[in-house]
Amino acid sequence: MKRNLMVLAALAMVAVSIPSQVRGQTPTPKIAYVDLKKVMVESEKGKEARESLTDEFQKRKKEIAQRQDELQKIKDTLEKDAMVITPEARTEKEKQYQTKLKDYQRLASDYQSEIQQKDQELTQRVVKDLEEIIKDMGEQDKYTVILEKNHSGILFASPAIDITEKVIAQYNQTAKKKPAAKKP
Repeated sequence: MKRNLMVLAALAMVAVSIPSQVRGQTPTPKIAYVDLKKVMVESEKGKEARESLTDEFQKRKKEIAQRQDELQKIKDTLEKDAMVITPEARTEKEKQYQTKLKDYQRLASDYQSEIQQKDQELTQRVVKDLEEIIKDMGEQDKYTVILEKNHSGILFASPAIDITEKVIAQYNQTAKKKPAAKKP
């Protein structure tokens, strides 16, 4: 019995001293994360997308402001002429004002929806490009998993495993190689 215990103890010591690779254990996982929001803000393609969206927003904002000024003029005229015009004419002008107000509100809502949709389309286009880059980087650098910082539930991660800057650099380099896409 004593001899069996000694043999088991010796075997346990030998087993512990053998490196994990020799024993056939899986290698240590290599994990990294990417901050896609940061990539969207700092990459050249992300900046181009934001600039395009901002230009579109400014155009729409100008149109909305013109319509708003037009509405204000109608309202001012209505208030100024309220005592001078007949009740029927006043009712007609109020009706015209309400119609234009509804058109304005509908237009503002439509523009807001269009801007949001365009933002989603631009973001999806950039993310699609990034998926390919991150996949290639993961395979090349032999990562076990690469997480997205903001949507993966990461509460803490060491900056040592943050590959965001590397992804931005690779994305910018890839974007320079590809010919510029025509704007719709």
